[in-house]
Amino acid sequence: MSLHIQSVGTQGPDIVFLHGWGLSARIWESLAGRLKNRFRCHLVDLPGHGESPAGATGLNNWLDAVVERIDRPAVFVGWSLGGLIALGAARRYPERLQGLVLVATLARFIRERGNDYGMKQSAIEATRRGLSEDFSTTLSEFLMQQVLGEPGAARAVRSLRNDLMDQPPAQEALERGLDILFEADFRDALGDIEAPALVIAGARDRMAHPDGMAAMADAMPNAQFWRVERAAHAPFISHEKPFADRLATFVDACVQGGQAG
Repeated sequence: MSLHIQSVGTQGPDIVFLHGWGLSARIWESLAGRLKNRFRCHLVDLPGHGESPAGATGLNNWLDAVVERIDRPAVFVGWSLGGLIALGAARRYPERLQGLVLVATLARFIRERGNDYGMKQSAIEATRRGLSEDFSTTLSEFLMQQVLGEPGAARAVRSLRNDLMDQPPAQEALERGLDILFEADFRDALGDIEAPALVIAGARDRMAHPDGMAAMADAMPNAQFWRVERAAHAPFISHEKPFADRLATFVDACVQGGQAG
């Protein structure tokens, strides 16, 4: 599977950015602009999103395609659905990760018995039905839910909508992404992920509850947790500068063999 990857920056450690459901690598461009003088940023279009063809389906096929295109160890940054891809890469290819950054991601996204966090199964099913009935409205409403409650919601909504309208994803890819959100469960694998990890939660996130993310960080051997106050599901947009600063510090520490506090 051939993925489209936009690389920004020509020197320093490598950072791989994995976007969320329904969007594309373009969502990271502003953040990468702050980091490009110190890092090589690789902005990945997941299968069927942005400029990448749909290709094979399933979590393992998606993460295999990403790792195949990155020819050196790197820090993987995954947001929401992209965080599940990053978690899968950390478990499947630990030698390829210098560090792991999980943004608004849960090890299990479906709320069920034994898991008090995440989305209701009915919400995922309603989104799937809506894709067939009213593709554009369903996708727009889902993306709007990601920034509710943020002080910079208007700017975040513009970023999300611009990305969506300029590069709409394939409907099949959206459905396969929902499959991953519905099926993936990394709870039992967290204790085996030894890479340095930074878990970043928005305090107002309605999709990936910060308490659930804190518990996830506690289950990982080398993880630190950062709750971004007044942020919702997209803290790298609403709080771009502090996010970039914290990420840069973490990446430097991973490369140097330590871990920033």
